[in-house]
Amino acid sequence: MQRKYKTPLAGLFLLGAGLLAVIVWQESDPIAQALLAPSSVLLALLAWHNLTPRVWRLVVSCCALQLAGLLWRAPLDYAIGLWVWPLLLLPPQPRALRACLLVMAAFGWWQVQSTLAIPQSFLSGMLLSGLMLLGLARAAEHTHLRQELENRHRLAPGKPLWSLSRLRQDIEVEWSRRQRENVHVELLVMRPRQRGYGARERLGESLPALTRAFEGCYRVNPHTFGVLLVSPDAQHAVQRRDALIAALPMECRVRVAAVTPDLDPLTLGHALAMQTDSLSLAREEEPDHA
Repeated sequence: MQRKYKTPLAGLFLLGAGLLAVIVWQESDPIAQALLAPSSVLLALLAWHNLTPRVWRLVVSCCALQLAGLLWRAPLDYAIGLWVWPLLLLPPQPRALRACLLVMAAFGWWQVQSTLAIPQSFLSGMLLSGLMLLGLARAAEHTHLRQELENRHRLAPGKPLWSLSRLRQDIEVEWSRRQRENVHVELLVMRPRQRGYGARERLGESLPALTRAFEGCYRVNPHTFGVLLVSPDAQHAVQRRDALIAALPMECRVRVAAVTPDLDPLTLGHALAMQTDSLSLAREEEPDHA
């Protein structure tokens, strides 16, 4: 599904980057060129990167500042940019950023309406207000859908790959088992050194075949996978872990932590992303407090 919808989106980004490049080339105002050029570069870069919520926040903020600058610099020349404000409300972003977009849209309309007649100003204001309300409604719907996707347990029907929400629940369950049965349970988080969606797809497909039926495989974030390994003791855990890592279909960075009540998979994933070890395998195992 990601492959199906990613290609048209990348094409739209490249088309927008090309159009902006043409506008920058024909623009005679150096300040307007300085405002438009970063947008062209940004759209070209986005065509080859995953659009995570953090990336979307950065993109929306940059676009809003550049659009506000253009409307302040030349309101009549870039008046069509007034209708871009409702589109900026749709990507994932915090409420504070959406409130700032509403204020900036009102500021942009004020810059444009000062050069128009009263009927035109009133009509443009009403249309912009209606589109902004529609954008807020669609944004609320998208937020609800994203929350449902984040809270679901199985990421894809028929695939034994579970969500971060399910991982947090299973950590509590495995901690109880560890206390009750005196077994060794550890969480492995890993991400392929090779970039690209294909490498992550192969890693996600291979992990369930390398684990037992009662052990879970999870998606910690778009780049990181997690595996809960259950072993009789620490010695067997090392053997299981080494065997799993050796059987991975690609070179990965791995971080290991014993399951504890306060174990946070996201913190472990962020630490994994910051690893700079030049070896093909970097591991850090937390002490066993069981």
